Amino acid sequence: MNKRYRYFLLCLVALGLFSCSDQWADHNEASQDLNNNLVQMIRADADLSTFASLLEQSGLDKQVASGSYSVWAPSNAALQNLPESIIGNEEALRTFVGNHIGYQQRLSYQAEEAPIRVKMLNDKVNVLRQNSITSVDQTASFDYADRVSKNGVLYKIDSYLEPRKNVWEIVQEQSDNPVSQLVTGMAVTDSLTDETYNYFEYDVADLANEDSTYTFFLLSDNAYTTFKSAMEPYFKDTLPETEMLSMPLSLGLSKDLVFTTAYYDNVPDTILSVDSVKVAFHEGQVLEKINASNGVVYLMDGFDYKLSDKIPEIKIEGEYYDGLSDGSGPVNIRARSWASNMRDLLVINSGIAGYSVRYDVPQAHSTKYDIYWRAVNDDYIPRTNEQRIAVDSVQNELFSLMFVVPNTYEEVYVGQHEVQNYGDLRLLLQSYPTTSNDWNSLVLDYIRLVPVVE
Repeated sequence: MNKRYRYFLLCLVALGLFSCSDQWADHNEASQDLNNNLVQMIRADADLSTFASLLEQSGLDKQVASGSYSVWAPSNAALQNLPESIIGNEEALRTFVGNHIGYQQRLSYQAEEAPIRVKMLNDKVNVLRQNSITSVDQTASFDYADRVSKNGVLYKIDSYLEPRKNVWEIVQEQSDNPVSQLVTGMAVTDSLTDETYNYFEYDVADLANEDSTYTFFLLSDNAYTTFKSAMEPYFKDTLPETEMLSMPLSLGLSKDLVFTTAYYDNVPDTILSVDSVKVAFHEGQVLEKINASNGVVYLMDGFDYKLSDKIPEIKIEGEYYDGLSDGSGPVNIRARSWASNMRDLLVINSGIAGYSVRYDVPQAHSTKYDIYWRAVNDDYIPRTNEQRIAVDSVQNELFSLMFVVPNTYEEVYVGQHEVQNYGDLRLLLQSYPTTSNDWNSLVLDYIRLVPVVE
């Protein structure tokens, strides 16, 4: 390579490095202002003067001047048609401005591979993408991004993001709807502390939680009446009839109206409720759709569900007992490869006539159940033993003693029992009434209760 050519290449490289260095310096100079805080940076942009004024009016300017935040500030043009309901209401204004300020410093490149959920100052959650930010059904694009101040990051956006109400607020507003009346009516006040809490919020879902997402069904009067009438037989109780629904029925109805995914669009044909019930979604039954900050509310003119999910069978593993007739006793939990849970229960050499093992069954529905057991005497007991199931008390003789034939692995039908009222059911596995250890053994893999539904 001659000297002239080599000199020419060196000049090109030097020129390129100088040019790149200048561009990088210009970029850093434009996107960083480490001497000023976020509020000062916002005020320095004349096209953000309207937002700067709103920020000051809301009282959030002092908070944003320190700490660590990201601000998505709408341009002056974007804020020209801001509703008077926001400007003229102190609380609404603070909520509105807070919907443009996120905790922590967020740079757009962080959302290159996947959107980022950003917690905002008003407790809502917005979604950051590489070139935009979304608040429920509103998306604002960036006029510029990633302007770094000494305490945060500033974006300029081309439209404002009006905060939406959460699912619970929407449900409360629909006060004429029977489902709204159902879930808001589950509030009780503690007579000692005078504190009010809602069973729906604690036992089903906190629809006001902005960190979670929900789909919620409100039902038309006809759809609700049909659903309630179908469920009432399975949630009978001992309380006198009143216009108020019992708490078990109220919870039983409401659990299948809540789904832990926000189905804004493209709702699947079948969705799973928080109570693991399969519910059909028919677009033609939608009367109204209301987007919320943490999900979506549908007003439905029908409600189709899978009854076998709603009134499921109950399986009780033998090894998970709740009590013994003598408080302790010779109970063995055996490892067995053929057992449904790889284990079963064996009681041997108790020396007690009619020894019993108790099983407490929660939330049994008021319906008939066909009862089956699987009890395997795999030659561990030296003879064919006899045992039975009693309901509520060993004095209940609904079911007689049954032989457990050695090395029989099939499920055996025990009989049918009707649960009169929804709630806890007590079953007892009882041995033959003799003190002879040759005859009073018990064995159980599981008991299965299959509801008889029409």
